Amino acid sequence: MSKFRKTIRRPETLGGKRMQRHFFDVTLDLHGYTGDEAVRELEDELYVADVSSILIIHGRGEGILKRRIRAYLSSSDLPRLVEYGEEANLPGGDGVTVVYL
Repeated sequence: MSKFRKTIRRPETLGGKRMQRHFFDVTLDLHGYTGDEAVRELEDELYVADVSSILIIHGRGEGILKRRIRAYLSSSDLPRLVEYGEEANLPGGDGVTVVYL
């Protein structure tokens, strides 16, 4: 029998910090899309899919997609709540936006 006790640590507690888990109905990755294509994809998810939350990954880059997506969401009356990744401390930071319907 070993004199050392085996300790099993779960990934969410490694590093002394408890990681938050986030679950979304749909993850929409818009990397490589033009502004118009990204808005069309988002509209498809907003108006066609029967979901309550969408994680939009637009990336950081020069911020073109981020500005376009966030401007569209602010002018749309459908989202109940829009959270920006950098304000909600979401993984991905300012490269993600979450929409709750």
